[in-house]
Order: sequence, then C-alpha cells, then structure tokens
Amino acid sequence: MTNLLSTSNQEEFGLNVLIIDDNEQITKMISSFLDMSNYECTVVNDGKEGLDLIKTNQYDSIILDLAMPEFDGYEILDALQRENPSYLSKIIVLTASNVPIENIQKFKELGISSCLQKPVDIDQLLSKIIDSSV
Repeated sequence: MTNLLSTSNQEEFGLNVLIIDDNEQITKMISSFLDMSNYECTVVNDGKEGLDLIKTNQYDSIILDLAMPEFDGYEILDALQRENPSYLSKIIVLTASNVPIENIQKFKELGISSCLQKPVDIDQLLSKIIDSSV
C-alpha cells in the first residue's frame, strides 16, 4: 500500500493492525474501514493462526475476539501471558458476549489495552487502536 501521508501523521495513520475474529462479516467491515483510513490490516479467522502471526510479525495493535471455535481469545491471552507479555498492551478485546467484571479487571491487570462490546462503534475502535499503539 502506498502511503501518501506526511511523516508527522504516521503516528496516527498507517498503523499495522491484526484482526483475529472468526466472524468474517465483522472482520470484513473492520478491515474495510481501517483500509480506508490508511491502516494496514491483516485478518485471520482462526485463533491458532492469529497466535502464530503475533509470534512472527510486528503489529501496532491487535483486535482479538474472545469467543472463537477450537482456539479462542482466552487461549491466545494465556499463551501471550506465558510467552511474551509485552504484546498484551497492544490487544483490544472485542466480544459479543457480556464479559464478567472480574474478567475485565483481570484484563486491566494483564495490561490489555481495551475491551469493547460488539457491535462496535467504529470511531471508538479507531481511538482504541491509536491508544494501544502508543
């Protein structure tokens, strides 16, 4: 992707974002919006594949769904906590279910950037992506 933005704007634009969510409609909607906003997106619909990408690539922000079949977001968070906790601050948890307050508190203790409820407000998500990449 050609980036025509000035260097001073690159702190807010042109970020590299990984989206891990099994819902293809959601990933398509989020990645389309981010692409139009000059973000570079990688999308995976499988938790194990997402974890492999986190381990082998650098991302400014990671959008992570908690509820996925076979290998869910909680398993990704557990693996990162054991193997490379520095990635946790880049994670924005995205979930369709109600997350118990104890889990939200644990996310904060782990250093996870944010926890957002689906359907997500795209402007709020954009703000959280910028915050998590700092």
